[in-house]
Amino acid sequence: MDYVTDTGRRTDEIAALFETTFTASEGAEEGRVGGALARRLIETTPSDDLRVFCAVDGPRLAGAILFT
Repeated sequence: MDYVTDTGRRTDEIAALFETTFTASEGAEEGRVGGALARRLIETTPSDDLRVFCAVDGPRLAGAILFT
């Protein structure tokens, strides 16, 4: 497992991970909200105000956390 901070190419993966995770625990609507929020934070938050850390297992995104 590796840990990376480069999210430029992983926005879709991160949003999908959040959507899948929240759907499994809170339902489909919360999944959509969680995925959309992750995408919006990555795409609109100034880079100085956002930190994204990802855990990757080979080519697979295993986890992500966003700090604003």
